[in-house]
Amino acid sequence: MRHLTLSRFLALIVITTVLVRFNDPWPLQLLRWNILDSYQQISPRQTTSDQIVLVQIDEKSLMTLGQWPWPRDLLTELIEQITRQNPKALGVDILFPEADRSSPEQIALSNQHLPEDLRQQLSLAPSNDQKLANSIARYPVVLSLAAGFGPESNIPSPNLNKMVMIGKDGRKVLPAVGNLLRNIPLLDEAAIGQGISNLAPDQDGLIRKIPLLYNISHSLIPSFETEVLRVASGAALGEAFMTESEVKKVRIGRYNIPTDQHGHVWIHFTPNSNIQHVSARQVLAGEITGDLFFDKIVLLGVTAVGIADYTLSPTGENLSGLSFHAQALDSILTNSLLVSTPAMMAIELGLFLVIGLSLIFIAQRYSALELTVTFAVLGWTTILLSWGGFYFRGFLIDPTLPFLLTLVMFLVSATSGFITEQRQRHFDALEAAKREREKESRIRRLQNELMHTIGKSSVQKLSSSIAHEMNQPMAAICNYTNAAKRLLENAQDDPETLKPEILKTALEKILSQAHRGNDILKSIREVAETGSTTVRAVDVNQIIQEEIELIHDVGDSDLVSLHFEQSHDLPAASANEIQLHQVVMNLIRNAMQAITSSGEPGKITVRTSQTENNMILVSIRDTGPGLSKAEMKNLFKPFYTTKMHGMGLGLSICRSIIEALGGALWVEKNNEMEEKDKRGAVFLFTLPIDQAKD
Repeated sequence: MRHLTLSRFLALIVITTVLVRFNDPWPLQLLRWNILDSYQQISPRQTTSDQIVLVQIDEKSLMTLGQWPWPRDLLTELIEQITRQNPKALGVDILFPEADRSSPEQIALSNQHLPEDLRQQLSLAPSNDQKLANSIARYPVVLSLAAGFGPESNIPSPNLNKMVMIGKDGRKVLPAVGNLLRNIPLLDEAAIGQGISNLAPDQDGLIRKIPLLYNISHSLIPSFETEVLRVASGAALGEAFMTESEVKKVRIGRYNIPTDQHGHVWIHFTPNSNIQHVSARQVLAGEITGDLFFDKIVLLGVTAVGIADYTLSPTGENLSGLSFHAQALDSILTNSLLVSTPAMMAIELGLFLVIGLSLIFIAQRYSALELTVTFAVLGWTTILLSWGGFYFRGFLIDPTLPFLLTLVMFLVSATSGFITEQRQRHFDALEAAKREREKESRIRRLQNELMHTIGKSSVQKLSSSIAHEMNQPMAAICNYTNAAKRLLENAQDDPETLKPEILKTALEKILSQAHRGNDILKSIREVAETGSTTVRAVDVNQIIQEEIELIHDVGDSDLVSLHFEQSHDLPAASANEIQLHQVVMNLIRNAMQAITSSGEPGKITVRTSQTENNMILVSIRDTGPGLSKAEMKNLFKPFYTTKMHGMGLGLSICRSIIEALGGALWVEKNNEMEEKDKRGAVFLFTLPIDQAKD
C-alpha cells in the first residue's frame, strides 16, 4: 500500500514538473539562463570569421574630429573611404530621422538674421543629406531602423518588405510593434536595404538572442543583421519558413539559419577582441590601406562611451550594440549559432520520462543505497548530456528542471522511507533524550564545581599578591625595629651612647613603612572595587632615591654596589606613587638577588632619561648571570619564577601596573658588560609625562 501511494505521488511530481516547464515562470528562466551562460563562459566560441570588419566611431575619433553627431558630409567621406575598397555590404548602425542641422540650407533656415544674399547662397549650396544619399545610392549600404519609436502612422514603406513567408502565416509569433522610426525620405529611398537594429535584453539585463524578423503593422520586416546578410549574399529576398505557431528557419542566399519558435537566433559569443575592428579616425586619416574592407561585411557605428549603449553579454563582457550585431553575424557566418528549437524541449521531456520511471521503479523495489546511486547516475547524466550537447553541437538543453526533478523525487522517496522507520526509532529517540538530559545535568554540576574552583583560585591569587607586596614594607619594619632594639639594649649598658635623634629616625622609618603598607592595602582595595587607580604628577628621581636609601638602610647585601645616574631635568611623570614605589623596589631587589645568587660581587645601575617620543625611561641594569631566551619569554607570566622560593608574581604585577599607567615594561641583555663570559640583564620601563597644567 505504501509503494502504491508513493508511486502515485511521484507520478504527480513528474506531471507538475512538465506543467511548470511549459508555463516557464521567470525564476525558472533566470536559473536556466545562468546555467547556459556558464557554458559560454567555460567554452566561448573558438571559430571566428574574417569576413566582418567593424569601423568604430570611438573616443579617439571624437577627440580628433569633434563631438557627436558629426556633419553628414563627414559621414559621407567616411562611407566613401570604406566603399572604395568594394565591401560586400556596409551596414550603418546609425539612425538619421532628422535633417542635418549643419547642412547649408538648414543653417539658412534656422538663422533668419543672416544677410539675404548669404542666406540665398547657403540655400543653393549642396545639401549634406543629399551628399550622403548620393553616396549611399552608389554602394551596397544598409541603414538601420528603430522599432517602437516615432508616430503611429510611420509604417514601413513597401521597399522594406524584403522577406517572404514560406508555409503558413506565422507573423503572430514574431516580435510585434505598431510603429517604426525611419530615416529621412532622402536616405530612405537611397538605401539598398534597411533593417531594425533594436537590441532587447532579457529581464536580467543581458542580451543572449536577437530576432531576425519583426511584425511591424502586419508587415514582415527584417532585422539589421538579416538585411546586411541579404545584401552581402546578393539575394533579392529572404525566406522565412513558418507554421502558424512557430518559425522553423530563415534562409538568406546559401545560409539556412536555425531559429527558435519566435524567430530569434541565440548567439554563441566569442571574445570581442577576436573580431576585426578599426577606428573611424584611422579610416578618415587614410591609414587603412590595402584590401581590409574588400569583399567583407563592414559594420559602421558609434562605440564611444557615453553615446553608445553598452550591455552585458553572457560571457561577462560589456559590449556596444555594434559589437552585438557583429557577434550575431559572425555566429551565422561560422555556422556557430546556438540551437534552441522545440526539439530541445522534446529532449527535456524525454529526460523527465526517463527520470520519473527510473526513480519510481527503484523506490518501490530497492533500498536507500540503490536509490542514492540511481539519483547520482541520473543527475550526472542530465548535466553531462546538457554540457555535451552544448559543447559538441551548440544545443541549449536545459538541465535545470530534469535535475530538480531528480532531486525532488529522490528527496520524496528518501523521506518516505525515513517516515516509515520513525516508529521504530521513536523509542530510541526518547532514550537518547533521557541520556542527553542526564549529560546536561552532569555538565551543569561540573560547571558549578569549575566556578567554585575559579573563585577559590582568584582568592588565592589575590592573597598571594597581597602577601608579595606587603613583604617589602614588613621586612623593612622588622629591620628598623631590630635596629631600634639594639640601640636600646646598648643604652642599658652605657646610657650615654643612646642618642635620641638616631632612635627617632629609626622609629620614623618604621612608621613610614607602616604607612606604606597601609597605602599598598588601600591601593589593592581601590583596584578591586573600582578597577582603576589614582594617578598624579610624581617625581620619578625622588621615588628611586627613596628606594635606594631604604635598601642601604636595610643593608640587604654586601656583594652589591648600587648606583643611581639620574637625569636632573627630568619632568614629572603621570603615575600612582605607591605603585611606582612597588615597581622600583621589585626590580632593584630582583637585580640584587640575581647577583647574590651567583656568589660574586656585582653592580646595579639605575638610570633615568627622557625618550624622543616624550616618555620617561627608567632602566635597572645588573651584572648578574643574565637570563636565557626561554626565561626572557616567560618571565612576566604569573607564577613563573626562576627562584627556589619565589612566588612568580612580582614581575607580572609590575608589568600590569606599568601598562595600566600607559607605559611598558620589558627586559633585555646587558650590552654594557665588560666581561664577555657574563651576560647580565637590564629591566626597562617607560611612563608618560604628566600633562596637567597649573
